[in-house]
Amino acid sequence: MYQNNSEHYEFMNSNLVIEEIAVEIENYKEVVQIADENKIKVALVDNQKLKQEFLLADNFLQFTQVLIISSISQNCDYDDPFFHYILMITKVIRKALKRMLVPNSIKTKQEFIIKENQLFRCFYQDINIGFITSTGQIKSTAFIYIHKNIRDLIIKKIVIDQKQERVRFLMHFFRIENIIKIPYVQLDYKHQFIKTNKFKNEFLILNEESENHQTLFHVYKPMDDQIYFIKRIHLPATLTSSFMNVFHAKDVYISRAKILASLSHPNIIRLYDWWLEILNYQTYLFMQIEYCTYPRYISQAKNLLSYAYFYMNPMSCKQKHKLIQDIMLQIMQGLEFLKQRNIHVIDLKPENIMVTITVTGDLQVLITDFNPNQNKKQTITNRENISPAFGALIMHLILTFPGDGTLRNNYINKFQNMSLQDSISLFDSWAQKVKNRNRDFSFYLFKNLMQSALSLLINQQQYHDFNELKTIIQKIV
Repeated sequence: MYQNNSEHYEFMNSNLVIEEIAVEIENYKEVVQIADENKIKVALVDNQKLKQEFLLADNFLQFTQVLIISSISQNCDYDDPFFHYILMITKVIRKALKRMLVPNSIKTKQEFIIKENQLFRCFYQDINIGFITSTGQIKSTAFIYIHKNIRDLIIKKIVIDQKQERVRFLMHFFRIENIIKIPYVQLDYKHQFIKTNKFKNEFLILNEESENHQTLFHVYKPMDDQIYFIKRIHLPATLTSSFMNVFHAKDVYISRAKILASLSHPNIIRLYDWWLEILNYQTYLFMQIEYCTYPRYISQAKNLLSYAYFYMNPMSCKQKHKLIQDIMLQIMQGLEFLKQRNIHVIDLKPENIMVTITVTGDLQVLITDFNPNQNKKQTITNRENISPAFGALIMHLILTFPGDGTLRNNYINKFQNMSLQDSISLFDSWAQKVKNRNRDFSFYLFKNLMQSALSLLINQQQYHDFNELKTIIQKIV
């Protein structure tokens, strides 16, 4: 939480860490493209004939199948993205393979073009385009045929840009023969929480990040053709796997999993499944979580921190003001839902709020970091905890100062102990160093919003429930 502490003043300076924005993606414009359905239908019919000929060809047995899973980030608004991406994915696969094979096994691009049909075959019927879970994030899965002589040259991951269309593909390649299933071990009902080899059997790992005793996996689940996050947590050695032990466990992670699995709200991160596994005689908790990023071309923002920097800073004052109100109202809706279930937020900060888009293209934020409330008398509306966090969030969204959390806490502390006019002058001088801000940006344009944030930070703005706080936010102009 943000504390009023004058000891931090010495760290306040204008030596901000500025993240560079590539020149070719500055001031981008979203383009609406219309699909030629007749052209696409003809292409699909012709492609089906080519596939049948290939399956009957003498050299068919020289090929092996490869699964390609692609996360798609884009800034174009297509009237029908599925038609466009069905055609585009074949070009992207060709581009990816060309980059992998030239000059590793093929000497030149011209040689690649000549031998292309001998190296791989890709057919529209083997490509699937769809949304990730309930969001507007688009992904693709494709089964292609690769000649066995070059399969060992295929790397696991590659990023391909289609700059003219403002589309980026993060592509993961898996050889089918390497997808090995390990038999399940059936346990008695007393140990039903243990799912032996469930993770290896049901998921393909796309990416992996480890920190302390936790590992976060970005995975694909073939069974339902979906992408998820899997969080793996090492549990204490004292925890046994019997039903009663797990059911009554006081471990904070198991408690969080049990509660999170029962929640369903558009502004709360969703847990689809959880289970335990024994790995090297150690117990681990696995949590299958909703995959959530902001899938646009400039940056695939992971949370409100990166989204605010890359996407909100360049906005006009009017547009940003409206979006800040919308984000804060969504957060309040999520907190109100949690309060009704006696759940409290651990740390309400931009890093713990995920950002994505809905199927209609609207911004959606999701709260991620909370625990079951152990004290039944404590409520989430305790303004000594929540009020400063709301104020700090508002200030952060007005202009994202690059840097770590300590820097952000420091300028919030400074803001609390200065007059509003002095704060505006000082912050405006720092804002000049932020490269991707709107050229007309000034904290003075957000004076009323800053005044409300200050009142929340120093607990002058009192409220009794979330409806009252919503009204305060909505009235700010």
